[in-house]
Formats: sequence, structure tokens, C-alpha cells
Amino acid sequence: MEVVDLFIPSSNQLVNDYLSKKMSLHTFFDYDIHSPIVYEVRKEDLAKRKFERENLVTHLLSYNKRFNYHENTIHNIQRLLDPSSVVVIGGQQAGVLTGPLYSIHKIISIIKLAKEQENKLNIPVIPVFWIAGEDHDFAEINHVFVNGKNGIRKKAVPQYHVKKTMVSSISIEKDGITEWIKEVFETYGETNHTNELLERLTTYLENSETYVDFFVQIINDLFGEQGLVLVDSGSKELRHLEKAHFHEIIEKNRRIYESVLQQQEVLSKYQYQKTIEISENSANLFYHVNGERVLLEYNHKDDVFNGKNNACIICKEELIEIAANKPEYLSNNVVTRPLMQELLFPTLAFISGPGEIAYWAELKGVFPTFGINMPPVVPRLNITLVERSIEANIKEIGITLKGSLTGELVIAKEKWLEKQTANVDELIMEAKQEVEIIHKNIRRTALEIDKGLSELLVKNAENIQSQFDYLKNTINKRILHQNEVELRKYNRIESSLVPLGSPQERIWNVFYYINKYGPNMIKELTTLPLEFNNKHKIIKL
Repeated sequence: MEVVDLFIPSSNQLVNDYLSKKMSLHTFFDYDIHSPIVYEVRKEDLAKRKFERENLVTHLLSYNKRFNYHENTIHNIQRLLDPSSVVVIGGQQAGVLTGPLYSIHKIISIIKLAKEQENKLNIPVIPVFWIAGEDHDFAEINHVFVNGKNGIRKKAVPQYHVKKTMVSSISIEKDGITEWIKEVFETYGETNHTNELLERLTTYLENSETYVDFFVQIINDLFGEQGLVLVDSGSKELRHLEKAHFHEIIEKNRRIYESVLQQQEVLSKYQYQKTIEISENSANLFYHVNGERVLLEYNHKDDVFNGKNNACIICKEELIEIAANKPEYLSNNVVTRPLMQELLFPTLAFISGPGEIAYWAELKGVFPTFGINMPPVVPRLNITLVERSIEANIKEIGITLKGSLTGELVIAKEKWLEKQTANVDELIMEAKQEVEIIHKNIRRTALEIDKGLSELLVKNAENIQSQFDYLKNTINKRILHQNEVELRKYNRIESSLVPLGSPQERIWNVFYYINKYGPNMIKELTTLPLEFNNKHKIIKL
């Protein structure tokens, strides 16, 4: 493998300004990630805080030992008992077969930064992945994209679920998923690794009750040796570590709302778009009713919390009692999840995606409401995997790697297509114009004979013109068929690097690459010299 760094700006202006230091960083964040001493400063700040390390370690050991854990993970969990230890943390939903590549990129980023900072700070730095198991949008995690005979398409698991149930609680229908996995791998093509991978995945599926269980076992397989620690935000046991924090969130729910609103006004002042929708009545917590998550709102007038359409009505005292005795009935929303993560873990750095950077900028005032700072928000590594055959195609059509990721590919393909069909298009256009002149004379004469022929004459003219269009399309298809080898180069590059016009990491799944290059590919990725320099990583396979 070979790594090439490229500068590719983000489509989000706030993210661009954050990475290029074109904003007043401390207006939106508590730490300057560009500072060479940012982690030293953060380490000293964390040393002043207290964490429930023993209870946290007990829970993490119990949770991580449920499945195919690695001893390196257990060792890392135990190192959290060291009062000087810290974590690098980031999270994502439990996508089926791990979901899009960006989940893998985020985990690699967590592992790389944790190792880097442990060497620099001389304290234990533990890589932690926060599984967003409390999320309830099943449609976001129930599919992968595949490239079949009819092009790229979304392939969802054969399981229908419409209730707003936490993913951690959705039972997995194993028979249908087994066949679905085989169908996915059929689109990847059989290799020397296929049967072994299918056997592993089948075993993990058999040991799973939920989609999060399945996700955990795959991640342990891929990253367990790196000592990655997993935590599921949907775990009932984790809720019991969150009791006191839920209580405080309930007590301070107005202050949380006001701090977000105030920060959004600051964003607006700097002409940044807000990403968090927060209503005046928002309580920033979900309550679980009949197996579904109901977003709570706070009714000022009656001093009660209620769900949409009054799905539940709970007075403040009762909600506090629920937090103390039945915390599994509560879960966090987009505002309180980052806060809860920070209250539970001694976070040296939070690894974020581009969208997360934007919405964390709206939470600047929430953290001091709880007497703490927002952790350094570090962009995850942006990675594009480039296969050698794709790189060869890029060179053959005469564009650059960067150009193929930033729009030049689309322009080059359009120019190539225009060049192939230009002569035919021009001839057909001339023929259409000449025939129209002749037909216009015919129409004039016919209308002098009978004005009732008007509609027929117009229709006839349209039919003649459409025949020219049909002829042009037919000839052009033949031309493209004769140049199919060249056209396929453009299509292969597009499909691999910018599928459906999106970044590779948002569409493709890691198992396409593991199936082709073998399971050791992941270990190789984690050992590459990937620097946190805000540049896009091209990894040549």
C-alpha cells in the first residue's frame, strides 16, 4: 500500500474555516486543534476532573467480553483504572456489515490518534468506539450499496421495521440475512477469501440477537488486535452509569436549550448554517414507550414533560425518579449524546466526521453549563481507496487523481462523449433544419386548402423530427459500443471513486475490498503512516 496526501476542501464552509484556521476557533470550540500543545493542555484539564472509572471499567469488561473479544481490548479497558489514562473516542451507527466505509475510517482514525498521543504524552490513551445503538432510524443502517448488472443500487436487508425502536433492541431475522449476505458477496465476485469470510459472518450472525451484536463481532474481528474498546449507547447497563447525569440534564434542560439557541445566533452572525433543529419546548431526551423512543418536550405552563401527541405525560419529579430507578427508559438526543459521552469518559479527543464538526460548533455553550469543556474536536481521516487498475485507467484518460475526486472526471467524460458523437449530432441537426424548412412550406399550402389540418400537420412535423432523434440516438449508441473499452474506463473510475456522485466512503462497504484483498488489509491500513494534517488520504491498494 502507498499513501498520497491531497488537499481537497470540504463542501461545508464552517468545516473549511475550522481546518484552515480562518475562523475565531474559540468562538465555536474550547481547544485549538492546530496548537502543538493542545493535547498537553487537554491532559492537564482532565487531571482536574473525577470520573467513575471503576464502574465504567466493570461495565466495559462485561460488555466487551460478550463476544469474540481480543485480550488487547481487555488490557486496554483495565488501563482505564489508571487515573492518568484518557481516551480517544468517536462513534457511528451499527450499520449492517459495518455500513459505509466512513465508519471504518473513523475507527482507524481513533486507533491512530490514540497510539500517536500515547507515545507523545507517556500516559495510557485508549481507543474507544461509541456505537450509536440508541438511535432508532433502522432505514439508515439496514442496507449496503452493490454494483450489479443494472448499475449501483441500494440493497436492504429483507426485514421490515417501522417502529422507532433502538437499534440495540431490534431482533435480527437470521434466515433472511444469511441469504442477503450471500447475495451481496455475489456482486463482489468469488475470490480466495470469499468462503472464509462467509463462514465467519455466518458464525457471527448465529451468535447475534440484534444488529448491534452482529456489528460488534465484525468490528472485534477487524480491530480487536488493535485493542479497540466498544461501548453501546443503547445498553441498559450503561444507562445505570448515566443516572446522575440524566438527573442533571433534566434539571438544566432550559439552560441547555438557551445555550444552544445562543450559540446558533453566533453561527448566524458569522453566516454559518445551523444543523440542529431545536424547538423552544425541547427537553433533549427521549422516553421509551411501548418499545418506541418518544422525543420529550417541556411544557412550561404545566411544568410537565410530554411526548408528541401526548404519547406520555410526566411531571418533573416523576422523570427524575425514572432517571434514578429506571434509567433504561431514557436516552439522549443529538444535543445530550455528546455531553453524556464527555461526562462518562476522560476524553482526550473526539474524532468527528464533517457533519459532526458543524453541529458540535453549536454545542459550545452546553458543556460549561455542566462545568466542563468541550473536548478537542478532531476531524477523522478522509480516505479514498484506489485500486491499481483504477489508477491505470485514470492515467490512460489523462486526468489526475485529485481531478477524478473533484469534478474533472465528469467534465472529461462529457467532453469525450461530445467528441465521439459530434459529427453525427451536427449532421442530424442540419437535416432537421432542412426538413423543417420543407415541411413548413407543406404546412402553409395545406392550411390554405383546409385549416382543419392544423393539428395533423403539427403532429406530422413532430413525428418526422422524432425520427431524426431516434436515428441520432441509434447511431450514437453504435459509436459508443464501438468505443466501449474507452467508455468503460470512465465508468469504472466513476463507480469506484465517486459512485452516484458521492464520495466513495459514503457508498461502498469495506467487505468489497476485504473480499478482494484479504482480511489482513485492515491490519495493513492501521499500520500506514497516516498523518492528521487535514489532507485527504489516497491509499493505493
